[in-house]
Amino acid sequence: MPHPVIRVFSDLHYGDARSRLRCLAALRPLLRGVDEVVLNGDTVDTQIPGRSSGWDEVADFFAKAGPRPMYLTGNHDPDLEAPAELGLAGGRVWVTHGDVFYDAIAPWSHHAVELRRRLEGLRAGVKPEEWARVETRLRLNRAACVALPGLLDVSRRGVAARVARLVRTVLPPTRLLEMAKSWRQTPALVGAVARVERPAARVVVLGHTHFPGVWPAPGGRGVRVVNTGSFARPFGGAFVELAGERVRVVRIVEAGGEFRPGRVVAEWDLEK
Repeated sequence: MPHPVIRVFSDLHYGDARSRLRCLAALRPLLRGVDEVVLNGDTVDTQIPGRSSGWDEVADFFAKAGPRPMYLTGNHDPDLEAPAELGLAGGRVWVTHGDVFYDAIAPWSHHAVELRRRLEGLRAGVKPEEWARVETRLRLNRAACVALPGLLDVSRRGVAARVARLVRTVLPPTRLLEMAKSWRQTPALVGAVARVERPAARVVVLGHTHFPGVWPAPGGRGVRVVNTGSFARPFGGAFVELAGERVRVVRIVEAGGEFRPGRVVAEWDLEK
């Protein structure tokens, strides 16, 4: 009997003008032959005042698309009624959006100072051993991300909106440095948390930084870190497929107005 096929995607950012995903039907080729789909946070942005997040449209699409959907929350959709992590294959595959690995949730963000301030307030009275738990940090991260001030309406399109987003991306220059630092440090940060908090994990799947790749986590335990990237420019994304003991990381390509499986980036069997 064939094993069920599970695919994990992250950071669809549906409704965001920076996302290449303009029509949900364009995802159908990625869902063929799949039994379950995991949407690993930042599926939509629920935090823009006065604008529909598009969540109802997303939920309706995946309810009818075929595979059983499982939603996880991210820092852009922190108030969804969904968990913030998921264990697959008996906990050997740990899926979470990725913000839990960074001390300010998104240290490259324009909101990094405000996020640190909020987390300090939320952490007051929390014992160090409780704060160290992934479950606690995920819960407080989600609370810190609700109703951040001064958020741009990311649904706006047009030249002026694109220029404003570009300027906001590159200024101040320290923001780009923080991005590069986060990309470089991700395998070590993930490995350190997984080693203590999720010792059964052999694969950790995240998104969040929009920088796709597969890396060994330092420490010699054979843990692989997979970042699935995003549906936003410039790096694009990939998905993780789990079928029994087999794990594949597959790039996502856009062709003819649809998103399709591309080349296999990595493939291996889970350790027993």
